Amino acid sequence: MKAKTDGQIRYKKVGGGSLRMHRKIIKPGEIFYACPADVAKFGNAVVPLENIPKPATEVDDVKVIKTEYKVMPRGKSKLWFDVVGPNGKLLNEKALKKDVAEQLVKDLAR
Repeated sequence: MKAKTDGQIRYKKVGGGSLRMHRKIIKPGEIFYACPADVAKFGNAVVPLENIPKPATEVDDVKVIKTEYKVMPRGKSKLWFDVVGPNGKLLNEKALKKDVAEQLVKDLAR
């Protein structure tokens, strides 16, 4: 049995046949050390004998940025409007009526 290294846990090969992993042949009933990512492709032919550690996630440091879209009149027109993104970029190619532009802003805000 190979010595344990960082991030590896013990597994046991169940069922018939053998597996080839990292130029080694693992026979039925054999206990070996491997990383969970390496063993995932073998499905239920391999059973963990230890608890699989859960990867640490740093969700607390992620900031959610709410993007704001604005409806702005096109030039001096009171009938045609554009939808402008947070960086000042136009999101529509053709001019829109006010109700259509406001609906686009609602859809983008979802």
